[in-house]
Amino acid sequence: MSRNLVVTGAGGLVGTALTAALLPAFDRVLLLTAGAPDTERLRRRIGRVLEAAGTDGRDGLLDRVTALPLDGLTPAALRGAGLDSVAQVWNVGASLSYDQDKLAATVAANTAVPLRLLELCAPDERFFHISTVGVTGPGAPARRETVPEAPVWRPDAVNPYVLSKLLAEHMLDNLRAHTGAPVSMLRLGSVIGPDGHAAVQDNRAGYYTLVEMLAKVVARRAALTIDAEPGNAPPLAHVDQLAASCAALADRAARGAEVAAYYHLGDQTLTNAAAADAVNAALGQEVLRLGPPATALDRAYASVNADNVAFMSCGFRFDHAVLDAHVPAAARPRVDADSYARFVTGQLARLTARRGARREAAVAA
Repeated sequence: MSRNLVVTGAGGLVGTALTAALLPAFDRVLLLTAGAPDTERLRRRIGRVLEAAGTDGRDGLLDRVTALPLDGLTPAALRGAGLDSVAQVWNVGASLSYDQDKLAATVAANTAVPLRLLELCAPDERFFHISTVGVTGPGAPARRETVPEAPVWRPDAVNPYVLSKLLAEHMLDNLRAHTGAPVSMLRLGSVIGPDGHAAVQDNRAGYYTLVEMLAKVVARRAALTIDAEPGNAPPLAHVDQLAASCAALADRAARGAEVAAYYHLGDQTLTNAAAADAVNAALGQEVLRLGPPATALDRAYASVNADNVAFMSCGFRFDHAVLDAHVPAAARPRVDADSYARFVTGQLARLTARRGARREAAVAA
């Protein structure tokens, strides 16, 4: 019998890297998308990650990948895609909204999808649900406690996204406890580009947006002030290391080894002040400083940043005891000043090259 994998959110930063890391271990991979899928585009994205990591995806590996719209998922659709059974499900996709007016829609999307996936796919090995560290409570800057790998710790449901993720965890955990369903929650910090190789995907989410703002700051010889607590250490993870950790957990599930219900993926090796110092050192000037926002170079960015950075400037630290026991040390997500600076400078170089190519094309036209 073939081992089959189902993944949601495979077109995003985390989902693409994760699918590439898991692909060699499965006979068939079904990607579920929010709208009509562009299977060839999804394959190309996964292929770029494989090539950057030194794996040739053209040798039949990408042929294992197929896609369906999430709304069209039924038992018949699964069979039609060649999946008579499902070994693992990785639920990476989510509806991201901080708009309180979209609370009902966000909760519906982020709770109904994982429950439906678990029911329809009924994975033999494990259902891995990508959650967010926010469910452990962003907390106050003065809070300096350790968060165990366990059910929710002092939740602060500050926006629809966190609230919906919190509710999804509760529902999945109840199913796990009452039915014995093989469910694991993986709580991620903020995910940035790869440490092991140059970024190969265009993605405007999270820290990629910050890099684009830094590019504007550098071009204007100005400084960008962000509203973050200097001493706090928001959890960060490089996407390639994150994918390697997930692949290690997937392998444990495949071998029938113990797999825990909760994991925290994302280390806290940098304070906000250390991250700013790393950026400034890498760019050769002071371009980033911490404190109350002074000049909004981009009002949309300033608005999002005010919510995101304040939300992620948490005062807790993670207990990685369970993760350390289950994942090789080399695969544990870590971000240090050098790797953070490499990410920033690498992304700036890509942005500069892309803008230069656009200018040349405009002149030629």
